[in-house]
Amino acid sequence: MDLRELNLIRGLLNEFVDLFRPDLGRSERVHWCKLYISGLLLNGERKSIQPMAKRLSGADEQALQQFVNQSPWNYECIQKRLAQHIAKSMNVKKGVLILDDTSLPKKGEFSVGVGRQYCGALGKIANCQSIVTWHYSEIEGEHFPISGELFLPQSWTNSKKRMKAVKIPENRFQFFKKWQLALQLLDHISNKDFPYEAIVFDAGYGEVREFLGELDQRQLTFVAQIPESHSYWPLDIELNCVQNSIGRPRQYSEVANKNIKPLSAKKWLEKMLQDGNKWQKVKLNLKSKEYSEVLVIRVKEVITQAFYRPGPDRWLIIEKFGKDQYKYYVSNASKDTSQDRMVLWIHERWKIEQGYQQLKEELGLDHFEGRSWLGLHHHITLCFMAFGFLTLLKHKSRGKKNNADPSSSKMSIKQSISYYRLPLLQSSS
Repeated sequence: MDLRELNLIRGLLNEFVDLFRPDLGRSERVHWCKLYISGLLLNGERKSIQPMAKRLSGADEQALQQFVNQSPWNYECIQKRLAQHIAKSMNVKKGVLILDDTSLPKKGEFSVGVGRQYCGALGKIANCQSIVTWHYSEIEGEHFPISGELFLPQSWTNSKKRMKAVKIPENRFQFFKKWQLALQLLDHISNKDFPYEAIVFDAGYGEVREFLGELDQRQLTFVAQIPESHSYWPLDIELNCVQNSIGRPRQYSEVANKNIKPLSAKKWLEKMLQDGNKWQKVKLNLKSKEYSEVLVIRVKEVITQAFYRPGPDRWLIIEKFGKDQYKYYVSNASKDTSQDRMVLWIHERWKIEQGYQQLKEELGLDHFEGRSWLGLHHHITLCFMAFGFLTLLKHKSRGKKNNADPSSSKMSIKQSISYYRLPLLQSSS
């Protein structure tokens, strides 16, 4: 977005930021918030504070630094209000929750949470920060982030001195695995605010059976990508329900024939093809792909701690996505759930990749240069606000006769004003 385009929507942006006055507090914070988000929206190769201050008229670098790094406004409250406002403005009816994490490559060792860990942005183990996020995706509609928080490696939680130096809150001094942090964030997401049919996530979380078990206990439907090595029992496996003649009564049924072993997801694929199962085509509403080919079967979970004691029933979904290339998914959806519905949930997840790309390449999510916990989470939240603002503009422009790109050089200023002059709904309570 260039300066001319930014000026065209400045009134809308001011109205949007004003919705968060209860959480920002003092009027000068509201002012600097508007300016910071303007800097994120404005064209520029680097969107850290110093270069943004140089591009923005009336900007004060020191004041922006204070607003982001020291000002005590509550980022959690703003994230919540933002997501609720977007959901209410778009009147979402049904969708999915998407869990993922994104990495921010970093040099040095003093930025909060930085450490040697897998960095998806680089595709290897590298020095980076990792942000765990929940997103909402309206089925065949828009998507937006709900919440995000920094994951702290054990190299950080093992040192109180190091955590205090970057002002990590004391309630985050304990080490939590990524899936445990994800559950804590999930417990603050209401299905009433964000009506969702299922939770979807990649193999980084799908391979953690403790996590799947926690979702089972919460009675939440999920569909998770899994490694091909994960194993499952046949649904009709014969079980031994006879009580022991001596000792304590048997509490759980076990596999009757201990010589039988469960099959890995890859072996299930081979077996189904050998048994004559045919790939089923599922229509997709994607420009890049018209349909998906899948094999679906009901199986039983393997419990690692009790190998011969089959766990709950699952759907095993195998998707072909190239020559001799397959993806594997597991779901706890009810047995009457259609394969088309589960495949639809699976393919909603791709939106989060586009969301991360826009947050980083266009809105500067990975450009923050501060070291503190508060500064990083303020920056994340401001990026979410910029993303949400653009999402609302895009949503409100649906159905308009003029669908031209407002950034196009062929579009007149009058057309741009018409395109952007869209009423924002009032803030949700």
